[in-house]
Amino acid sequence: MKVWRQEDWADSLSASEPTEEPIRADGSEEAKKAREKAVYYLQFSGKTEYELRKKLAEQEFSPASVDSAIEFVKKYRYLDDEDYARRFVERNGNKKSRKQMVYELTQKGVARDILETVLEDMEVDEEAQILVLLAKKNYSGEDATREEKQKISAYLARKGFSYDAISAALIQYARKNRN
Repeated sequence: MKVWRQEDWADSLSASEPTEEPIRADGSEEAKKAREKAVYYLQFSGKTEYELRKKLAEQEFSPASVDSAIEFVKKYRYLDDEDYARRFVERNGNKKSRKQMVYELTQKGVARDILETVLEDMEVDEEAQILVLLAKKNYSGEDATREEKQKISAYLARKGFSYDAISAALIQYARKNRN
């Protein structure tokens, strides 16, 4: 597998850039460098549009160059917030609550409507996640004192699980461990 260097990306970008784009006198060289830098950043890890904009702005590219770079990587589908959110949910759906994933993706700049669409399409089984956490914490189930139940419920609530999911999982865990 070839590891791409920034120079390699620059060469491939110049060869594949659309020819209909006019060369402007107002910073086209900077725009080209911003596009190259955007592709370079995306080769190492997926990013949201917000994260990439922030990263390019930190490199002191002009807002016009940043917009040009974002437009370029979107055109070639290197940047897609919905795809990023889907992969995030696939990767974390079995260990993070729905609420926690929404919070983290919102912090990464993913729009609410995209989050709703993705989470609607991809089911997150919070009860199964809670059952795994209860086993990991060696929760005693029916033998647990009221204080232990409150403590584990508070822990799960801090993790972002809903009250209904916590209650259902505690009941299911107690029944399962009764046998």
